Amino acid sequence: MTQRALKVDAALKAIPETDDLAHLRDALLSASRADSGLAWGSAEDYPALNTRLADPAALESQVQALAERVRRRVERVMRHTVHALAALERGEAAQAARHLVDAGEAEEGERRLEQAREFYERALDIGRKPRDRRGEGLALRRLGRVARALGQWETAARRYQESLDVAIAQRDDVGAVVACQGLGNVHVDQSRWSEARAWYLRGVERCPARPPTAEYVHLCVGLSVVERRLGDLDAAAEWLARGEQAAAGLGDGLMAYVDHAWGRLHLARDEASDAELAFRRALGREVDPATRVAFMAGLSEPLLRQGRAREALAVARDAEALAIHARAVTRLPDVYRALGAAAAERGDADAYLFYEKALEVCRDHRLPAYEVAATQQHYGRLQARRGEHEAADARLREAHRLYTGLGARTEADEVAQELGRMGAAVNDNEQGRTE
Repeated sequence: MTQRALKVDAALKAIPETDDLAHLRDALLSASRADSGLAWGSAEDYPALNTRLADPAALESQVQALAERVRRRVERVMRHTVHALAALERGEAAQAARHLVDAGEAEEGERRLEQAREFYERALDIGRKPRDRRGEGLALRRLGRVARALGQWETAARRYQESLDVAIAQRDDVGAVVACQGLGNVHVDQSRWSEARAWYLRGVERCPARPPTAEYVHLCVGLSVVERRLGDLDAAAEWLARGEQAAAGLGDGLMAYVDHAWGRLHLARDEASDAELAFRRALGREVDPATRVAFMAGLSEPLLRQGRAREALAVARDAEALAIHARAVTRLPDVYRALGAAAAERGDADAYLFYEKALEVCRDHRLPAYEVAATQQHYGRLQARRGEHEAADARLREAHRLYTGLGARTEADEVAQELGRMGAAVNDNEQGRTE
């Protein structure tokens, strides 16, 4: 029997999108191989995801390990559940809630968000005790985190606010700080920068700089982000300097987070060479593969601004390879946008394919709508640059619709301005929803 090459795209479509097979789908990507018989753009060999070939034999060799990973998760969930029951038997409601939260975290860690929410809801019910509400506050913070991951901003904000109320009542400063940070993050997700700043500042009020803590560093970096987005670059630098000072000695992970923020700030100042150095510092730290992919995609931008399109493309290619190997699927749209920008800068006629691939990854892996909106925006810019005004108009309008639905006011306004410059202003009804 003749063996035919099986493209990754076709293989992914053949696998049902069930929770039990999520790891198998991710492993399919990491086990795939480049089709050496194909060339991509400008006669260069390029192993883009849509040209990669599935390798069922290599995938089969991973089945036992993948199944063991599922077994370990199920065992952890069951053990924590049993421990919760034992705590209830002893009359220790807060401890029971803690074990149910642990079970939820086991589910959340494997991207099983709906299942995690079920455990957090149970923990919330059990943790509602008048004298010791620690379990209740913790469960509410976890419910806020899950809702945020699902893009349910109103629910996330409500849960974090409830957790803040509990923390204040319990005189739990750490819980209050985390709740304020969560509320700030939810507002950042919606581009509501002033509201985010107010929440981060409330967190700082309850979180002393000494001794330094990870929470304080995250709040400082968050404040740097919102000040940068609000246009006060000096204030952004001041907060970032505070965060950097506090992060010293707290581990490479936090310092990498600060370095990345410096890179973004330097880009906002149009300091491309300084931004490059900051991103490279971040990449020199010990971070998880998914974070490294994000840093590599970020590095491509200052390289492009310095006219080094070939280097930018090479960095983005490496980011894609790492994302595939590490199964960091959620990072791929950002990588493909970076690849699209670099390819377009080099004048490659097929640069649009990267944006098509980003949209396909978003669809096949049910990624957040924000990723789709960002991709449509960048895709529309490419088409406008090429004089494809009708297609660009349609993509930018779709980006505007998605941003508006998400409450991302800054991004929606930015797209509206782009449409206006194209002579295709958003109608009054749409414009009103971004204000």
